[in-house]
Amino acid sequence: MLCFVLDLNFWVVNLVIRLLTGVLSFLHNLPSLLSSSAVECWNLALVCILTAAEGFASAAQGSFHALGSGLQALSGVSESFKMAGHLSSHVLLRTKELVHRGLLSGHSVLRQACEGCGIALSLAIYFVNTVVNMLLIGTQNCLTAVASVWDVVSGPLQKALELALTILTFMYSSLVAVSVLLWAPFKQALEFLGSLGHIFVTVFLLNVYGLVLTLAVVLAVTAIYLNPQLPRRAVQGALRCISTVPTLHRLHRALYRLYLLALERAQTVLEMGVWQRAVWQGSQTGRGGGREGSGGPLLGDPRQRPPGSPASRARHAPDQGDVSPTQQPSPDTQLEDDSQDPALLCSSADRPLQRQHAPTDSLLTLLKEHEERKKCVICQDSVKTVLLLPCRHLCLCRDCTDILMRQPPHQHSCPLCRQPIGHTMDVYL
Repeated sequence: MLCFVLDLNFWVVNLVIRLLTGVLSFLHNLPSLLSSSAVECWNLALVCILTAAEGFASAAQGSFHALGSGLQALSGVSESFKMAGHLSSHVLLRTKELVHRGLLSGHSVLRQACEGCGIALSLAIYFVNTVVNMLLIGTQNCLTAVASVWDVVSGPLQKALELALTILTFMYSSLVAVSVLLWAPFKQALEFLGSLGHIFVTVFLLNVYGLVLTLAVVLAVTAIYLNPQLPRRAVQGALRCISTVPTLHRLHRALYRLYLLALERAQTVLEMGVWQRAVWQGSQTGRGGGREGSGGPLLGDPRQRPPGSPASRARHAPDQGDVSPTQQPSPDTQLEDDSQDPALLCSSADRPLQRQHAPTDSLLTLLKEHEERKKCVICQDSVKTVLLLPCRHLCLCRDCTDILMRQPPHQHSCPLCRQPIGHTMDVYL
């Protein structure tokens, strides 16, 4: 059995390594195949361009050569006509001289006739020679033009044939390479699937333990399919058993307590500095004769926070789980606190100014103090128009209220008492 397992492991590892080798070879040969294809396409384009340029050059050269031969032939014909004209003019001049001299002797006549015959014969020979030369030159030019045309026509045909053979060879090699590259991973995948099927049949169907395991898996899947709530019930039972352990329950309470303390510290560090500076600046600028801002506790000491703040609730929440509902404040008391006049409780920084009136010397001082009381305690610029509920410690302007409400939800609290701000109310002073 151990030898079989070792052989099976070696077989599987060998198949996996072969599959990975095939995939890596495919990925390794893919860039070279793409680069060779690009190079062949570029060479094909260059060959086409060079062939076209060579054909155009050969055609132009043949045309120029034929044009030069025609011009040479025309010049020869013109020279022949010129010589014939000169000879005819000479004959006419000699005839005119003979007519002017009168009748000559027979010897001179014969001599002149012989000379005329010789001249005529030489002229005929020259004319025949000229015609023969013209025919030979024309034939040579025609043969040269035919040869150049044949070169011009046969050159591109030969290049096109070579190009077609090159393309066919490249396509054949590319198809062979692509088929080899595509068949190798497919073959590896087929071999891997065949090996997996053989392993599955050998382990799970031809083995007693594998057959029992297969039947168990099938029965479990059937039971889950027929009763979908069975896994949920099992998970709920396991969680119920875990929750009944006292140690875990105490650990949960301790972790919850640590979480609340960490949340309190983080909230204190984030808000204490900014809001303390804002409140103390507002209280320093809004003082008339006495000290302002004594209506709320300080933020530095967590022990002086009111019992309704989230920090005190976070500290005492795990320990007050068994407190009866009768010890909590009644709703009537809360309604009575909420029904107070918002104009009288608009800000804790305003109450000392209402209790302690400094002696005023003029109506201008009173009006100035009244205007200072109406300003926001944060920005000291706009008029108080929004009251923070339910604590009613601060009365801010609309811009400062919007800035406060745009902060994260865990920072929506009064900067004096740390009580969460439930809602706001518009007031008019």
